[in-house]
Amino acid sequence: MRMRINNLSKNKKGMFYLLLASVFIMVMIFIFIAYKEYRYTKRQQVVETRLRTINDFIKSIDADSDRVIYISGFRALIAMEDYVARSGQYFNNRSQLHETFQLAFYNGTVNNTQVDVLINATYKDYLDRLKIIAGRIGIDITINVTDITLYHQSPWSVTVNVTTLVDITDRKGLANWNFAKIYSAEVSLSNIRDPVYSVATYGRVPNTIRETNMTEFVIGGNDTTNLQIHINNSYYIANPLAPDFLMRMEGNWSSSPYGIESLVNIHELEVQLVNYTSTKSIVDYILFGNASGYDNVTCDYDDMDPIKDWFQIDSNHTSPTDYYCIADIPHIVC
Repeated sequence: MRMRINNLSKNKKGMFYLLLASVFIMVMIFIFIAYKEYRYTKRQQVVETRLRTINDFIKSIDADSDRVIYISGFRALIAMEDYVARSGQYFNNRSQLHETFQLAFYNGTVNNTQVDVLINATYKDYLDRLKIIAGRIGIDITINVTDITLYHQSPWSVTVNVTTLVDITDRKGLANWNFAKIYSAEVSLSNIRDPVYSVATYGRVPNTIRETNMTEFVIGGNDTTNLQIHINNSYYIANPLAPDFLMRMEGNWSSSPYGIESLVNIHELEVQLVNYTSTKSIVDYILFGNASGYDNVTCDYDDMDPIKDWFQIDSNHTSPTDYYCIADIPHIVC
């Protein structure tokens, strides 16, 4: 009887220990699973944070590109116009103009000479700085520029496109991006010197491109105040009969949908002893270029002294009734 009681007691203790061991094992399994889940979640958070950082970096490149292309493009155009002004020669063709722009924009050189205005302001300088910034956050970046183009979409600006192949690698091995991208910006021509004036006047009478804010030159049939202001300052209007800025860099006098033109202040030419043809229209590309087929007309205004002594305009730039009119283009009435 006593032996049976002892065996029963031992069985109860064994069951207790077995139950306790089972609970302990279950707790350990739960802790192990929870820890693995925690580690996985933590790693996921780290990866997500890292990917977000790299993605923000890529977005910052997109945001910065417009500003960088504008600065490098604007300064490249200044350097090119200065080269034309100093040499007294236009670019031979569009191919030479494009090649010169590409080298100036990317390397900061024109005619194999470093240009001061582009020091620390080239697109290559930007890419070098970008690599340093990327390295600080543990990223390797390579941007290979495969093409640089410029063209007009507006009379008052040029569009610059930079075609690239981008490779971005996280140094921790989390991710890699490889893609083609075209970065683009509109570069204003405002306050850049007109190469036509620079070449034609031997640099003595430079003229910067400034768009006029006038919509009517002669008011009430004989009030020429606006016209005189326009001529005295050689402001510019858009006119599809005229060459655009890039054509002016080439000495190309053909018409362009993005053409611009000014009226030359003859008084300034005379002060600087610049020869000109007094029988030609004072529209800049007609006076300074070799464009033909422009017949002059006489405009006699009482309040034009002393400008009327040398004021010459061609028939294509006047708007008599039923003769010549293009919508949204201001004209002179004679």
